[in-house]
This record gives sequence, structure tokens and C-alpha cells, in this order.
Amino acid sequence: WRHDGADDPEVTQREVKQWFFKITDYADELLEATDELDWTESVKLAQKNWIGKSVGAEVDFALEDGQDITVFTTRPDTLFGATFLVLAPEHEIISQITDTASKDAVNAYVKESLRKSEVERQASKDKSGVFTVSYAINPVNNEKVPIWIADYVLMGYGTGAIMAVPAHDERDHAFALQFNLPVIQVVEAPSGQDWKGFTDDGTAVNSSNSDISLNGLSTPEAKKKI
Repeated sequence: WRHDGADDPEVTQREVKQWFFKITDYADELLEATDELDWTESVKLAQKNWIGKSVGAEVDFALEDGQDITVFTTRPDTLFGATFLVLAPEHEIISQITDTASKDAVNAYVKESLRKSEVERQASKDKSGVFTVSYAINPVNNEKVPIWIADYVLMGYGTGAIMAVPAHDERDHAFALQFNLPVIQVVEAPSGQDWKGFTDDGTAVNSSNSDISLNGLSTPEAKKKI
């Protein structure tokens, strides 16, 4: 649609009922079939990236009212370093957890986010967000973690909610610096590398409680154990 005049209606995103293929149910079959196609390697790689299979875990963060926020993460080994949660602006639980004092700010931010395309939201280097004035409980250390809303999180990936580990994720790190949120190291980088913003495999540190310890394990080992 094209709107040229100053009096034309604003273009916004709306939720509508529609059908989707649940690609996750067919990811393995599609990936295997792609290898057998008579296509160039670059096209095969693009197809695999589009299928976008991610291996990880779902983690429940409890709320005070008895509900849970479920996040999907490909790095469950960094759970001890999760210092806040971030919800996509479209997440259905937002209206239930938003504090009265922050309602106007949250609604304004959600409305502004829906004016942007997903491409714009992912491409922006400037991190924006709004605090819901609500908290969830990190299941491995019982720490209260603040719940934020930010447009860099998309409903179409995972559960539309992420556990933010700013020490070992570039976008989470930028967000934490922007809003002065805690950064806790839980992965030791190889010698000579800075741990802040380190996203590759390393060795687990500061990751233990009375039931489990990941300390000293390599990232693949820590993922399996947690």
C-alpha cells in the first residue's frame, strides 16, 4: 500500500488470523533433503539458513502470580548469567505483568514498535526498550530479574521471550550498557580474550548452586549437564 498525503492513515502492523506451516516439525527432514538437491552449495546454505534449525532448551522463569515466562535459548549453559528477561512487544503476557505506573510508557513503546518492520528492528544498532516494573525468578539461583520489552526480540523466533546474558551476547550486552543492567561473567574466554561480549565456546565459571555445578566444564559439556 502506498500513502503519499499527509492525511493518509498511518501504516501499522496488526495481528490477523492466518495459517502457517510449523516448520519446526519438518526441520530435520528438510535439512537432510537439501543435501541431496542438485543446487549450488551457496543456494543450499541459504536454504538451510532459512529453515533455521536451532538446538537449545526451554526454560521457565516463575512470576509472582504463579505464571511462568518460557524462554528458548541455544546457550542454557549461561543460565547463571541471565540478569534480565526481554519480551517481544507483541508478547501476549505484557498486559498482565505491566505495572500501573509503567502502563502508559509500555503502551507507547509497543505502539511505536509495531510501526517498524522486523528487518528494521533487527538492523537498528540503537537499542531501545521499556521496563515493565515486574520481575521473574531465575530458576538456578532464585535471583529476581527485571522484565523488559525491546523490539530487537521477535515473536517469530522461539517463544518471543529471551533470557538476557549480557556478558556473552552482543545485543544483550549493548542493551545492558544502554540501561545500566548487571553483567555477570559465566564463561571464561581463552587466554588473552576479553570475557565481556564473548559469545564463543569457553569454560563455565560462576555457575553453581547446591544442586549442580558447571564450573570448569567446556561449553558443550555444560550445555548437556544443565
